[in-house]
Amino acid sequence: MLNPVAMKSDLLFSLRDTLRSETFVEVVTPTLRRADLGTGRRVLVDLDGKRHLRAMIGPALRVNLEYHRRVFEIGPCFRPEKPDKLHAPEFQMLDLYAANENFEFLIDLAEKLIGPHIPHTPQRLSVAGHIRDQFGIDLLREPLGDLPAQMAAHLNMGADVPFKTVLGKFIERELEVQSTGTALFLTEYPVGGDEPCARLTPGTAAVLSRFELLLDGIEVVNGYEDEPDRDAFVERAQAVDLYDDEQALAWKAIDAGRLPASSVGLGIGIERLCMAASGIKNIAFFQQSPQY
Repeated sequence: MLNPVAMKSDLLFSLRDTLRSETFVEVVTPTLRRADLGTGRRVLVDLDGKRHLRAMIGPALRVNLEYHRRVFEIGPCFRPEKPDKLHAPEFQMLDLYAANENFEFLIDLAEKLIGPHIPHTPQRLSVAGHIRDQFGIDLLREPLGDLPAQMAAHLNMGADVPFKTVLGKFIERELEVQSTGTALFLTEYPVGGDEPCARLTPGTAAVLSRFELLLDGIEVVNGYEDEPDRDAFVERAQAVDLYDDEQALAWKAIDAGRLPASSVGLGIGIERLCMAASGIKNIAFFQQSPQY
C-alpha cells in the first residue's frame, strides 16, 4: 500500500533539490497576515490582535526579491470554503518568484519540477485558440468585444454573471476535461479572469502570459509572468475586485526601486501533486495526523 508520508517527503525533497540547483533560496513568510482581503477570503484568527490565516503565499513572498533574485517558500495555507475531495481547509503550497525572467523560463521550470513525479509528458492547449475556434474572436489581435455575452449564452448563464465566473466555468467544462488521462498546460488565457496580475502578452490585444497545468483533471500548477505596468495591473485587478492591500505593498516597493517590476511567479499544490502522481483523487489521504 502506498505510504503517503514517505511519498510526500520524497516529493518535497525533490522539489527543494531542483529549486536549489536552479539557484533559488528558501524563505518563510508570515502565515498570519494583517490584511483580510475581503469577506470570506481569509480565516480570522484572534492572535496578536486581528490577524488572518493566509489563503495563498503570494505578494509577501514576492517582496523578498529585494534580497535575492530567485526565492521560494513551501508552507501551509487555509481555505474558508467547505472542503471536498480536491479541497482541504489546510493544505501545503510551493510558491516561487524569479526576477527578470520570462514566461518560457517559467513553464520550463514547471516541467522540471513536476516531470519526475508524473507519468505523462505535458502538452499545451491555447485557451485563446479554443475561443477563436468556438466564437470566431481572435484575442491575439482583437479585444474581448462581445465574448462575455456569447460565452454566457453558450453556457446558459445570465448576462449579469461576471465574466471571470463565466470564463472559469467555460474552461472547467470544455478544456479541463481534455486533461483526462494526461498532463495539459492551458496557456494564453484571456483578460478578465481571476488572475489579473498576469502580464498582457506583448503584441496581443487580450491574452495573458499565464498557464495552468492540469494532471488527469486536477489543477496542480498555476504560473504567470507578472504585469510590469502598474496602471494596467491595478485597472485589471480592480475590475474583478482582486486589488488588495498586499498587492499595494508590493507595488510600493516596486515604485521605491527596491523590487523589480519584471518577475515570474508559480504555485504548486503539494497534496494535489501527490494525488496526480499516485492516482489517488482524495486530498485527505495526503494530510498527516488528521485525527488532530
